[in-house]
Amino acid sequence: MTRSDRQMSHPGTRPPVNAPLLAPDRPRRVVRGIAPFLLVMAAVLLAACSNSNSWRQKLMVTVETPEGARTAASVVSVTMRDTKGYEWMTLPQARGASYELTGEAVVLELAPGRYLFALLKGLPYATNVFFPDEPPVETAPRLADMRTSLALPAARYPLMVTFADITDPASVQRVDPDDLAASFGEGYALSSITLAITDEKVTKGKVEAVLGWWCDYRSKYFVDRYAEKAENEFARNIGGSHFRTGECQ
Repeated sequence: MTRSDRQMSHPGTRPPVNAPLLAPDRPRRVVRGIAPFLLVMAAVLLAACSNSNSWRQKLMVTVETPEGARTAASVVSVTMRDTKGYEWMTLPQARGASYELTGEAVVLELAPGRYLFALLKGLPYATNVFFPDEPPVETAPRLADMRTSLALPAARYPLMVTFADITDPASVQRVDPDDLAASFGEGYALSSITLAITDEKVTKGKVEAVLGWWCDYRSKYFVDRYAEKAENEFARNIGGSHFRTGECQ
């Protein structure tokens, strides 16, 4: 028996120098390493290849208060991409029409230090408002030439919230559009919410002007979603991205 044979016959001994290197998990590590790169490249290719349409839409909220009507609005930019024909590079759940939103929530001061926010969460897209019974990929190109507005039905309202303490994100509270008095007191009532196609610039700076802490919660929820208990369960599902898109200013 040669020296190499003797070494291989005893478990735990060092293999001969001419033995092949064993790295059974190396392919797996390589796949994990390049997976994020492949996902980014797929997204870039999809954006470059898919048909897209963009427009700006303006959400206006009017509320009756004891001091009279108060109104505020916000303009957001929307890009809709039609991924039909590129199914081979998209996940099944992402196929069809996808939307990209840039902008911020409506910020309406109803009383000193008391604000109503119409969030990006639940914000209706113009394709679904102006052409509710037609496929968005067919109606989106028509929006470029439209300059019109429409009062939203209650079913199309975005999520509306306020804060018990404007300095504390965990104090966020849901507002019932049919009962603003429950959140703000007697004499407060929602008058209307309208959506318009517009050429106005995208609204910037209003959210952070009121919520000075927004940057700290830009990419997280106001309450830890995995905490065993929370004093305000509603805050588990509300985060900075529901108020504004983009980076900190």
